[in-house]
Amino acid sequence: MKNKVHFLFLLWISGILLANAHNRISITDFGLKPNTGEDTRPYLKKALEICRQQPGTTLYFPQGRYDFYPDKSINDEIDIMKRETTIGFSLQNLKDITFDGGGSEFIYHGKMQVAAINSCTNVTLQNFSVDWDRPMISQGEIIEATDTYLDLKVDKKNYPYTIENGKVLFLGEGWKLPIMTMYSTMYDKKSKEITYNTWDSTLGSIFEQIAEETQEGILRFHRKPKIIPPKGTMVSLFHVRYFAQGISIGRSKDILLKNITLYHTLSNGFSGYRSENITMDNASVKVNDAKGRYFSSIADASHFSECKGTIKILNCVHTGQGDDFINVHGTSIKITKVNDKNTIEVASQGKGSGNSITVGDEYWFIDPTLAQRGETRTVKSKTKIYQNDRLIGYTITFDRELPANTKSGDFLECKTWTPRLEIRNCQILKRHRARGILVTTPKEVIIEDNYFRTAGTAILIEGDFNYWFESGANNNVHIRNNVFDNCLTSGNKHGSRAEWGEAVITITPSHIPQDADAEPYHKNIKIYDNTFKVFDAPLIRAVSTRALHFTGNKIIKTFDYKPYTWQQATFLLDGCRDVKINKNVFDSKYTTRDILIEHMRETDVQTDKKDKFIIKPIENLDTHMQWN
Repeated sequence: MKNKVHFLFLLWISGILLANAHNRISITDFGLKPNTGEDTRPYLKKALEICRQQPGTTLYFPQGRYDFYPDKSINDEIDIMKRETTIGFSLQNLKDITFDGGGSEFIYHGKMQVAAINSCTNVTLQNFSVDWDRPMISQGEIIEATDTYLDLKVDKKNYPYTIENGKVLFLGEGWKLPIMTMYSTMYDKKSKEITYNTWDSTLGSIFEQIAEETQEGILRFHRKPKIIPPKGTMVSLFHVRYFAQGISIGRSKDILLKNITLYHTLSNGFSGYRSENITMDNASVKVNDAKGRYFSSIADASHFSECKGTIKILNCVHTGQGDDFINVHGTSIKITKVNDKNTIEVASQGKGSGNSITVGDEYWFIDPTLAQRGETRTVKSKTKIYQNDRLIGYTITFDRELPANTKSGDFLECKTWTPRLEIRNCQILKRHRARGILVTTPKEVIIEDNYFRTAGTAILIEGDFNYWFESGANNNVHIRNNVFDNCLTSGNKHGSRAEWGEAVITITPSHIPQDADAEPYHKNIKIYDNTFKVFDAPLIRAVSTRALHFTGNKIIKTFDYKPYTWQQATFLLDGCRDVKINKNVFDSKYTTRDILIEHMRETDVQTDKKDKFIIKPIENLDTHMQWN
């Protein structure tokens, strides 16, 4: 009987293959129709098996709504924080396929990851949107705020809640969760932009306080909020953080994401790890304005770690996400012990751990006091270190002797997995939390023809050994032909990490030069032929950068916001060399002409005489910044 069933299954598959001589199959071939509410996943699993057997296939969805449900019933009375994540569709070991949504809506339920692409080559995902009927973020409108309470109006139909023991718990599909103090991002009701001079948790811990429902849909939180916001301010209410990825790409090559809209995901919208050549073309994380929302994803719109080849971000518009537009970086791995001439140990837990180290990969050795990439070695073997049956680290053996003077506390940076980055024709707006573009990679970076209107710094270039451990030093960055329109409305007012950047473009690696002769960390950052519309003074904040050129730019003074930033110099430089500021056109109303320097000589900066810049040495710039 079993053999007969197997034979009939093979016959059925063969029939589908023969019926689709042009390598195009429809999800309806497997019995699923749109708009039925059925779980798409079982049908999709069968369709992807056909794609596995026949490279070059296009899997097509007739336009409509398709639902995706988690493995466990949404009515399970279990702690959702401990549940494993269900993946909506998983592409494993596939080659040369196109997943075409046909303009359909993919609706997810409960705790789910949208999709995973693992160990695939030449895969295209295109033409669909993703949303949750009940997202894991809620929102409300502040209708009253006093010295003793805050009243919040909530659409109880879309964001249901209950009150237990004086605390508000929001309800979803299989979950009941409180409001997290972190974020609580505030928006202007009309423009949907982040409210001027607001950051993370600007209201303090008000949403953790004793609450009551004064009337249907009106929640009163008893306590004075940290600030008194204007009536009508909208606020997003986060219930989880970094919960489940949107579309993840792992150990894959030549991936195209085209004409995709993610209205909600439970962490980063798009993420890539150890993958080669990824293109996002009109693949965006967006607020679902039709549903009256102000939020989209829980974390970054896109995040790429330790990739290679070229990452292309084209024609994208991200709004409402809980973190940055994009972050592209490597990993700084801390050496915990040197065992012998060929062998070191690294940790397996926390930031800066060695989990990603792979046999055959080439690594730079870096002394953090100098922060320069040194000699390279290739990993020969990697073994686990256990203590009381708990994994605590790895022993790493290299192909030849370690560089001289290698010691505990030094770092490794993977040379094998470093990408080139192109970002073109994108809109990086003030409708999402924090910053715009974050990038640290030694390969070429091109950022051109984009429109920036960000709440925080528009472009942040870091590289650190002490917090996120995101490497590494940039060697060739071109920022050209962009418009920067009133960025930095939520930048550094006091110098706190919770605030989102010192200048329109901020270059702040954790390496702080010790004197005027120290070799810088970053190199060759060219900012040219851009238009800066600015309401405040700071254009550039740069630390430890050689060949920083700001040329051919147009600076226009606006009066749309009140100046407020801690940095009141046009350029604030620390440990930079070969700085050129010339051929720029400054609006006569933009009167700031200060260039403040530390760990530098005045001869390190070249300016046009016509601009009448005043170069002033200043000591201890980093003491003003709590996050360096």
